[in-house]
Amino acid sequence: MSKEAKILLIISGLFTLAKGLSNVFVNIFLWKKSNDFIMIAQYNLIQYIFLPISFTIAGWLSKKKNGVWALRIGIVFYILFFILIILIKDNIIKYIYPLGILFGIAGGFYWLAFDVLSFDFTSTNNRDTFNGYNGFMAGIPAAIAPFAAAYIIDRGNNTTGYMIVFLLSLISFVILILISLLLRSQHYGQKLNFKKIIGSNNFDWNNLRKSTAAWGLRDVVILFLLNILIYKTTGSEMELGKLFFIAYLISSASYILEQKFIKPKRRMFALHIGTILMFISVLGLVFKINYYSILFFIVLDAIAVPFFYVPMTSATFNVLSQHNEENMRIEYIINRDIALNTGRIVSTTLLMIFLTFIKNERVLNYFLLFIGSGQLIALYFLKKLKIWDI
Repeated sequence: MSKEAKILLIISGLFTLAKGLSNVFVNIFLWKKSNDFIMIAQYNLIQYIFLPISFTIAGWLSKKKNGVWALRIGIVFYILFFILIILIKDNIIKYIYPLGILFGIAGGFYWLAFDVLSFDFTSTNNRDTFNGYNGFMAGIPAAIAPFAAAYIIDRGNNTTGYMIVFLLSLISFVILILISLLLRSQHYGQKLNFKKIIGSNNFDWNNLRKSTAAWGLRDVVILFLLNILIYKTTGSEMELGKLFFIAYLISSASYILEQKFIKPKRRMFALHIGTILMFISVLGLVFKINYYSILFFIVLDAIAVPFFYVPMTSATFNVLSQHNEENMRIEYIINRDIALNTGRIVSTTLLMIFLTFIKNERVLNYFLLFIGSGQLIALYFLKKLKIWDI
């Protein structure tokens, strides 16, 4: 891999550490202040709405300049997000909308830039390797961060512990800005093609977009819901930290395993393994949500996701390469993100509707089965792609 790709991996690892320290516990902090699933769903929904908007603005900037600019702006918005949290402290409930907007804008700029730069700094021959190592580099800090944050919160005096964790995230993002100065990328000097952003484009991309929307039904929605359920079940930030420590260590090992053994010809095999194991992992939660069913889900899901996510991510870029659309990569990435967040918006909105109108204590069990099946729909469309021999 190139020097730039290696720097990007370092940025990814530190970004995961910064976000991992606090992202889980922002939702828990909101839960402790509100005890309201619907309000937390609203906070996350606002993010999913603003992500594609900021993705598009970041894409316009990246086409005019390059992806490094958008990366730095995204990090600045993360810094603003944590400054606001530290300032408002216990009044966080009053500010869920601006917080959701800030986090959505930050994520849009950062992830657009990261995806574009990942494409620019890799090739068809080494994308599986890059994505595998990226999963590993992200997995280790993702394991350490929640556990360390839980320890700090447990030792701190409630709000004080949370504020220390958010401050550490803020400092980490400042360091990220400095590291990003090492990145160099060519200036594109081009205009954004809005027809490509909203179009279905070629046959392969149309199916990839549909699979991405289906994956969005599951994606982060199942994680923010599980975070609250873990805390609600155990009543302990430390237990939450321990479970995530276990999950991400397993996930890191799984990413390396996938990278070592799943070569291009075996990508479809990997997708099937990931799809089946992810579905099995959620079955225990359908019957009963308790510590053991959550533990079963977390362990099996950590093993399964890399086998699905790595080939799916590689397929995204390889479709562009096969159809000679590299110069339109930003438009295609925005198009994909719109599909992803459409899935997230649909599942989060359904969660809010179910919780509001269905007064059945098992509504969350059935909802988890619904979103836990999203990858089955995604696999159906991924199997239609014609690029698996690349």
